[in-house]
Amino acid sequence: MAIDHGALRFQPLITPGWARQGIAYGPFPREAGLALAVALTNGHNTSEVSSIDEGIARRIWRWVRGPGIDPIPQRLLALLRGPRKRGLVRRFRGWLRLTPRFFTLPDLDENLAVGWFGSATPADPTADGCGFVVHAALGDNGELWARQGGRCLPALRGLKNVQIYYIVVLRAQGALCYAAAGPEATALPAMPMMRPIAVDPWHRQEEVFAGIHQSILGQIGFRVDTRVHGIRIERLPELALAGPGQLGDALTRSSGSEDPGPDWEMLRGEVRLTGRGAACGGSEALAVLRRSQETGLVHAMIELTGAAGAAGLVWRVIDARNYWLLELGSDAVRLIRFRDGVPDLMEQETGRALPSGTACSIQVTDAAGQLGCYLDGERLFGRWIADPGDEGSTRAGFWLSGKDAAVLRDFECHPRAVQVPEQLRFPGPWRRFGSQVVVSDRFSGPDGPVDGRIPASGPGPWQRLAGCGGLWTTGNGARVEASVEAPHPGRTFHAVPWASEGFADLETVILPPGSGRGEKHHCRSGLLFWQDDDNYLSFSIYLSDEYHGASVALFTKRHGFEELYDAIWTMVGDSITWGRPFRLRICCDGNRFAVFLDGEAVMERALSDLYPDDAPLRIRAVGLATNWEWGDDTGSTFQEFVARV
Repeated sequence: MAIDHGALRFQPLITPGWARQGIAYGPFPREAGLALAVALTNGHNTSEVSSIDEGIARRIWRWVRGPGIDPIPQRLLALLRGPRKRGLVRRFRGWLRLTPRFFTLPDLDENLAVGWFGSATPADPTADGCGFVVHAALGDNGELWARQGGRCLPALRGLKNVQIYYIVVLRAQGALCYAAAGPEATALPAMPMMRPIAVDPWHRQEEVFAGIHQSILGQIGFRVDTRVHGIRIERLPELALAGPGQLGDALTRSSGSEDPGPDWEMLRGEVRLTGRGAACGGSEALAVLRRSQETGLVHAMIELTGAAGAAGLVWRVIDARNYWLLELGSDAVRLIRFRDGVPDLMEQETGRALPSGTACSIQVTDAAGQLGCYLDGERLFGRWIADPGDEGSTRAGFWLSGKDAAVLRDFECHPRAVQVPEQLRFPGPWRRFGSQVVVSDRFSGPDGPVDGRIPASGPGPWQRLAGCGGLWTTGNGARVEASVEAPHPGRTFHAVPWASEGFADLETVILPPGSGRGEKHHCRSGLLFWQDDDNYLSFSIYLSDEYHGASVALFTKRHGFEELYDAIWTMVGDSITWGRPFRLRICCDGNRFAVFLDGEAVMERALSDLYPDDAPLRIRAVGLATNWEWGDDTGSTFQEFVARV
């Protein structure tokens, strides 16, 4: 661990595992409103422990060869002359630990934990305390979990490698978890807004430590450091009582009132309030809050008190005939959508019974295109439900069935996004966009090679700077000269001169070859920031039959040596697929960069995260990259290129 460039650095462990790397503050006595806020960029949200499935000799030989664009003697000489030889012994030891002969580690897919814990060095943060856990999600990159009772609640899938803000607020019992990101990160709102992620009604440790704990960094021998940009601990009691925008009601009254109060509207039946919660006064009751909002999280505690009882949450309520219902009873769990009074059974789990006489936590999350239903922290139906696209502010509430057969209490609902309290705010990640177009080319006109072509606008002709492959204009773009039978030979760069050495904003539209999986088509095309033969940044897409999921990856060459296993990437699921064009935009100031895929921020880092002592890249040319990444391109098409300053 180290501190540099204004951030805390976690480096990869030779032997991964919990209770080996982290930072903690405390102890603090439990206090309602004690809030922890953390701003960090995880090394890889998809970090996991697994064998590299090759011997150490083969791994080192692959490392010596690199991407294959430079002769091996030239690479080794550059290594000896440059700063990369430091840390080689540690790197080789880490690889040796992951080879089949020496790999004895247990499977571990959870790589980061942030929140409140019972000790400064919890043996397993996924089973201690309350807060967040990041789980590797293969082609979907990362999955954000929230601790609830004895489980980790899967709250969000597709967590990209961008700067994330984690906020955990303790209550007298339990906690409330929020998360945010930077601009253009569609899964989470941008600071200073935050999304309510989960309610934990169970946590009750009387003494807690605020902590950030890392178990794994990297995957199959790749590595990149985690950067912690800021940590804040504040006492904000108002957050514990009612978070920003929160609507709710304990629904417990000792008077036995037949009316839940002026904040509620009875759409069906009667509700009787008791000291244990709201109970149905007849055969069925449907109550909603009068105030409407775009609800992102609904939570309550339910308890069956009779054999024929059932209870549930309703949201996206328009009226008594149009709403969503998560119904839980003694025989099944159902997700039902009512349209014009007609029930549509969306999901069902039969045989799942609520225990009689035991209070259970029920939660619904509805944001970022993912609808999640949870019982005591366990996701129901085994998956998220695709967002049906209902829009507009609606109301939320609860449903009860069976007279006095179930009680519901501690109801609360939260908007999809709320303001972050001033005391917990952090500066956003680096953002800079170009406003003036310097180079533009749609590759129209007669067919011919891109090398030597004059772009539609720009300071000079296209030039092939590296490699032996070709780009050929077809009237509909610039196509990589390749096919399944004759893939593109390794790495090739085509670029135009660039005068603004301190910044470039590049954008391209790429059409991957083929029409679907199974055709053996690969995409390895992207964008280039070039200083000289010894220093450049190559961003490219990985799309192959061999892996379910695509990625955007950065390969860096500095001081004449490219450290292949320092590649930085983010998985993007099915956002990139065969035969469907996508827009890739990357902004870079020579050190910091941000990557956008169809307008969504999917990766943001700094070269100093990799190499803290390196000077920024001086951008002297920009252009198009066709890369090697465990396979070659088979004919992608660049439909457009724009460079701004």
